[in-house]
Amino acid sequence: MHMRTSFAPAVLAVVGGLTACAGGVSEEPVSTVVAYEGATLITGDGGPPLGGGVLVVDEGVITDVGLAANVTIPEGATVVDLTGKTVMPTLVDLHGHVGFVDDLSFDNANYTREVITDQLDRYAYHGVGVIVSLGTDPGHQAFGIKADQESGILGGARLHTAFRGIARPEAGPGAPTMRPTAFGASTVEEAVGFVEEIAATDADFLKIWVDDRGGSVEKLGPDLYGPIIEAAHARDLRVIAHIFFAEDARELVAAGVDGFAHLARDVEMDDELVAAIVENDVFVMPNLAVSERGRNAEPPAWVDHPLLAESVSPEVITRIRESYTNRTPEAAAQGTESFAMMLRSLKKLSDAGARLVLGADTGIQDHIQGYMEHHELELIVEAGISPAKAIQIATSAPADVLGVDTGLLARGKRADFLVLDANPMYGISATRQISAVYLAGEELDRELLRSRW
Repeated sequence: MHMRTSFAPAVLAVVGGLTACAGGVSEEPVSTVVAYEGATLITGDGGPPLGGGVLVVDEGVITDVGLAANVTIPEGATVVDLTGKTVMPTLVDLHGHVGFVDDLSFDNANYTREVITDQLDRYAYHGVGVIVSLGTDPGHQAFGIKADQESGILGGARLHTAFRGIARPEAGPGAPTMRPTAFGASTVEEAVGFVEEIAATDADFLKIWVDDRGGSVEKLGPDLYGPIIEAAHARDLRVIAHIFFAEDARELVAAGVDGFAHLARDVEMDDELVAAIVENDVFVMPNLAVSERGRNAEPPAWVDHPLLAESVSPEVITRIRESYTNRTPEAAAQGTESFAMMLRSLKKLSDAGARLVLGADTGIQDHIQGYMEHHELELIVEAGISPAKAIQIATSAPADVLGVDTGLLARGKRADFLVLDANPMYGISATRQISAVYLAGEELDRELLRSRW
């Protein structure tokens, strides 16, 4: 990157005259405007990229963006030459979990401010600007961190939270160390009481788990999730459901659910269900990468990408590799068939115009925060969705659902963007080739973060 300062000729003459004057003349204030020129711009709206674009930022906000011929760089602005680079918005992930992973350890004892803020730095390092911790925050720690970020005390990826979700007793998250975070409801009165407790916080969503975990737990049914959804909506809370079965998805749509944290995973989603999702404007997180592991009988290519080693210890990478050892070809074939079914469902939803948003489920053991969001993009494209739309699914679409001022290169939006060394329109894996990350117009010191890890 090369920098210069932009001055009109008349301004240069004045500056030269002032320099020649006696020392009593005070200098004009330095402009806070920075213009990034020469890069290919992917705005995040799903449209075609802008070659040779200009992005103008002032005090953390985008003030202009477009083709060079259509953008006037303000006088006095610092100009950064990004020729050969690609710029796109940072990612917005509506489904993560913070506070449980600390290197090889996956335990609720790790849920501390220090661990969470380190994880937010890891998300930011990989170009994730916003993360929603979806229903597994055992206390109020996340709200304090969110407030400190809003006041400028803390940096990193901006944290949002659904606080604690609701399930049947001991029927929430799949991981035993996370399971106690869910409120366990047995009656309507208990369920509505939990809704009231969640609504009294600054929670962004309310999560419910509708899953019997292969028959091992009692599933939250319509007798409880119906009143939960009704009570949540009465308190301006949107409800996101963890699901496994397509039939549950169908009934939840009828009950007024707002979003799904997963695709159905038992059968392909039929046209009737897809149409109901579209008609009721239910947003859907593909959440592919966890399920995709089942089709691999040996470590996949993403395990060897150099970006992974920049923030993850060799011991964790070794454990990930070893998790693929003892897998039979038969199991991989079954996993391949199941995953192909999910991809078909996703393509149906996309073709029908469903509201698709990034939800990568990162922050569970060995599902690496910040890194796996990029693999999620690869899998979305594998479903037959264009790179431009995949990027929209990961940027402006989830930002719109969450109601945050980011995810789009547009006037008035927060200047959260990635500078890439390659163009993901020609291969979505290029989103991993990160040259720089900017949050609110400030470049993240990725070298410093690497030195800490």
